[in-house]
Amino acid sequence: MKKFILFIVLSLVSLSAFAKSPNLNVEKMFDGSYTSNPSVSLNISKSPEKYFRGCTVTDNASIVKKITQLFQKDLPKATRSQDITSNGSRFCSMTILNNGEEIYVGLSYDSNNGCYLFISGPMNAFK
Repeated sequence: MKKFILFIVLSLVSLSAFAKSPNLNVEKMFDGSYTSNPSVSLNISKSPEKYFRGCTVTDNASIVKKITQLFQKDLPKATRSQDITSNGSRFCSMTILNNGEEIYVGLSYDSNNGCYLFISGPMNAFK
């Protein structure tokens, strides 16, 4: 009986190890290092069902370049992605599966060295 209980406990511990945070590179934009930068505006909202982070960059090519690099590093984790260019504007998105839930990451660029990055998904996807 002790072996059976030990087996059950070890099984539960190993399953919880699979339920981990996605550790996205783009989340570095929300680590607090840009809160005092006037060209960056951050928006974070949480509810029991949904988690959303948004980052707007205006007139700062170096930060846009950094966000693009972080986005590119996360692309191998994506189950789906797209890159759309139309009428001079560009939008990139990807879907990442974590804990059985989908996380959506989008990045749109504007013509004035700016961009908008968002990360959104159910709370369970970020646990």
